[in-house]
Amino acid sequence: MEELCNLHPNAYEYVIDADPHKWSRVHCPDRMYRVMTTNAEECINSCLKFARQLPMLTLVEFIRNMLQRWFHDRHRATQSMRYQLTDVAHLLILKRVKNCNFLTVYPVD
Repeated sequence: MEELCNLHPNAYEYVIDADPHKWSRVHCPDRMYRVMTTNAEECINSCLKFARQLPMLTLVEFIRNMLQRWFHDRHRATQSMRYQLTDVAHLLILKRVKNCNFLTVYPVD
């Protein structure tokens, strides 16, 4: 925040005046948009939130089961894929290719 204040004082004032619940993930009561974070450690920590109370051996078994389930679910998902890309990515590329058919390409020297 200090760096923001030094670089852009007006932006700093705006952020300070705004409700932190609107701009800070720290103050968010739940995972934003129900999407897992891109940081693997934060993702694991989020999943182990309640398991931390377990005894060590039970916790290790919980983690093993969780990872095994994740790998199994993702393996099944990839086995059912019709394309090399996900369905969403494949449809996006098809849409863009379709739009490109109407473009004119001019050679450049």
